[in-house]
Amino acid sequence: MTLLSSDHALEVCQALVKASPADETEVTLQSEEDRFVRFSPEGPSQNGDRERHSLSIRVRLQSDAGWKEARATVGTFGESETRAALGRAMALAGAAAPDPKRLPLEGAVEIPGSAPHRPTQDHSFREKAEWIERAMASCAEADLAPAGLARTTVYSRTLVNSAGRVAEGALSRAHFSLTASPTDGTGDGGVAEQTHCDVGCIDADQVIARAVDRGSRGRNPRLLPAQEYTVVLEPLAVSSLMLFLGYAGFGAQELHERRSPLVGRIGERMFPDGLQLHDDAGSADHPGWRFDGEGTPRTRVPLIQDGAFGQPVTDARWAKLLDLPNTGHSAPQPSSSGPSPENLVMGAGMESVEQLISGVDNGLLISQFHYTNLIEPRDMILTGMTRGGTFHIQGGQVGESVCNLRFTQSLVEALTRVSGIGNRPEIVGALFDGEIVCPALRIDGFRFTSATEL
Repeated sequence: MTLLSSDHALEVCQALVKASPADETEVTLQSEEDRFVRFSPEGPSQNGDRERHSLSIRVRLQSDAGWKEARATVGTFGESETRAALGRAMALAGAAAPDPKRLPLEGAVEIPGSAPHRPTQDHSFREKAEWIERAMASCAEADLAPAGLARTTVYSRTLVNSAGRVAEGALSRAHFSLTASPTDGTGDGGVAEQTHCDVGCIDADQVIARAVDRGSRGRNPRLLPAQEYTVVLEPLAVSSLMLFLGYAGFGAQELHERRSPLVGRIGERMFPDGLQLHDDAGSADHPGWRFDGEGTPRTRVPLIQDGAFGQPVTDARWAKLLDLPNTGHSAPQPSSSGPSPENLVMGAGMESVEQLISGVDNGLLISQFHYTNLIEPRDMILTGMTRGGTFHIQGGQVGESVCNLRFTQSLVEALTRVSGIGNRPEIVGALFDGEIVCPALRIDGFRFTSATEL
């Protein structure tokens, strides 16, 4: 497959902007190539080799009462289909209520260039099958049942507006994950995964070894009482907590509506000095889109710095409303969703995972959380379950596996009790959505409320 070329995408977008009768027009065209294989104990169970396009047209009509605007989207870039989408957008904008707070579109900007990573784009099904074959063989030797995903995806995005703005970019993602579960059902499955923009940085053998080790050691778990424990959270577990700060915590709209952890806490030193969290689309190992839904360049934003909350991320509208810089975190407009961070990067500490564990007298090593949900946003009270390998730590040593436990815990409070930060960040995602670059964390007094029998 071949992504739509940059010149072709630019030509399509510019032609629609020129053809639009609206007072202002913005056109975004995203293309995607996606190759994936899911596998189970029987072998590959689902695969796809897909090329997809999404063209979105935003039109704006000026009135005495403010801007009226709407957006229409079509899954192709053929001329008749895109002109029909333009017509739909015009009709919807005509029926929209005017908004005096909407700002005019902004003009030309400089966006750092990016291109799809060619080896990731060319990664074949044969190469993915080799990963899967090794995973199945290792699981068979350990009497474990494998399940997982091998995937490579590349994206390109072009945005053009009638004020003269042009923004172009590309992303690449490679991913391999494995869950290795005891075939006799006597324990939770061991989980491991890797994600990177460069498929050559995926160490499939390391993923396999980690999952098989967790799955093998997870047999016949022991029931522990639900109480407060010092926990060592591996990066997958950290991701399920920290990503909620992106979903519902660090946007200007949430701050304005007083449903954010930032309310009354910006600049307050609440956390250990070593705790650092940024939104950084320019991360070398895990780059994101360098421009937002309005084509504004994304800036690196300190969200937690030297133990204190920083300012929220903004877009054009919320930056003006709150008298803050526009950080380039807009959703495609019009939208009821405010700006949000999409490229969370947590700073590394000085300790290995083994050193984090050695500092625990009685606690838990946790591989992953799932069914994680937000109960209350101001203190980020979350609830969820352990998964993928949970082990008792005694006297600084990892011991027997334990049954899964449910937690109910304020993330803000938990971060005040971080007593160790790992020195090896990983690119990890949560089961629901999103990715973060983060290390392992040791947290004291993490609250568990109930336990399962497995």
